[in-house]
Amino acid sequence: CERRVVGDWNMNSAFVIGGEVGFLGRLRKDGLASQGGRRFLSRWSKGPRPFLRMCAGSEDSPFAITTPLFYVNAEPHMGSAYTTMATDAISRSLRMSGKKPVMITGCDEHGDKIRMSAEKLGRSPRDHCDRISSEFINLFDKLGIDYDKFCRTTNPVHEAIVEQFMNRVWDNGDIYKSEYEGLYCTGCEEYKDTKDLVNKDQCPVHQTKCESRKEENYFFALSKYQNQIEKLLEENPDFVQPTRSRNEVLSWVKSGLRDFSVSRANNPWGIPVPKDNTQTIYVWFDALLGYISSLLEPGDEPTIENAIARGWPAKVHIIGKDILRFHAIYWPAMLMSAGLELPEVVFGHGFLTKDGLKMGKSLGNTLDPFALVGTYGADATRYFFLRSIEFGSDGDYNEVGRPMTCMEHLVPPRTMEKLNMPVLCCCYRRGS
Repeated sequence: CERRVVGDWNMNSAFVIGGEVGFLGRLRKDGLASQGGRRFLSRWSKGPRPFLRMCAGSEDSPFAITTPLFYVNAEPHMGSAYTTMATDAISRSLRMSGKKPVMITGCDEHGDKIRMSAEKLGRSPRDHCDRISSEFINLFDKLGIDYDKFCRTTNPVHEAIVEQFMNRVWDNGDIYKSEYEGLYCTGCEEYKDTKDLVNKDQCPVHQTKCESRKEENYFFALSKYQNQIEKLLEENPDFVQPTRSRNEVLSWVKSGLRDFSVSRANNPWGIPVPKDNTQTIYVWFDALLGYISSLLEPGDEPTIENAIARGWPAKVHIIGKDILRFHAIYWPAMLMSAGLELPEVVFGHGFLTKDGLKMGKSLGNTLDPFALVGTYGADATRYFFLRSIEFGSDGDYNEVGRPMTCMEHLVPPRTMEKLNMPVLCCCYRRGS
């Protein structure tokens, strides 16, 4: 570990014990953790513990570890930053143990929601994507995120990989054309089952009314992989973590997998379907391939074979639980169809909420990470969110209440009172 001496205290920003990562506040002169530090290590170890143990024995070749590719319909918020800070923490711990993680993050830049957001602001979709993706890069720099690859799905290299992948799946007989009618949530970019909606037509995540759509699209034969996905989850209990996420995915699978649309007929802002340029590729079928296309180095020929040689399969996808279905069901089936290896772990952490509601751009209840970093600094912001929330559970943010900040573990309480330091407060909900 990098050791820093601050006054009378020896400080470590991160450390690894037995393959697990922890963030300590105060270390005594004898090098032992403070009580607060030990509490956090215990809390963190309830999260990606099996993953870190697995990596402790892995080979020394590079491997991918990923955040989601964040949607650029609006500026980044603290929910995006939280996922990225957690992934960065795991990536740093693995580097300190001699491993070679390739941390991938980036932006998902296609889809109807992007086009609509750009139109509202009087921008072209391309200009809008350029502006918002630069905001994500700026935020990650301010937070000290040490990523290796930043994916943009509008990159021609990525588009080439998506086309090759779709042709593989098509040639395997898993794509067909059909008509579909249902309720569509633009915020989620997916058709919704009525049983998952509030008041029969309202998205529970975005709290907006879903619109009725009828389209002739291309579909992926997900139902064909029902038995294989069930077998994957039953024989590999660590594939989806934590346990509550795995149970949710198992429930979805056992209720029966249904084929899903992989193209859109009325959205020009996307990658054209290889064998029918009157339609564009569904945003999720496009974006998930960013985990593979990002592995290519400058100068590499943009082929799937070259990309997977650079570090696929991924060791872990760190994602929010709201996109579990895409990563734990759709993505493995797509990879099976294309004849590629599956990621080893999908970890679905809880929501970062504000006033009890999921924090999201569509709801307009976001927390500005730039303001937090400007007030408290990058180290305090990172420490606070990673320490205060049990990784995997929901955490509700507010700025009032019991003073539970990184400062109470780094600075004696009386000193905090004298300095009149600003206070952050966050709590997590067990069982969420």
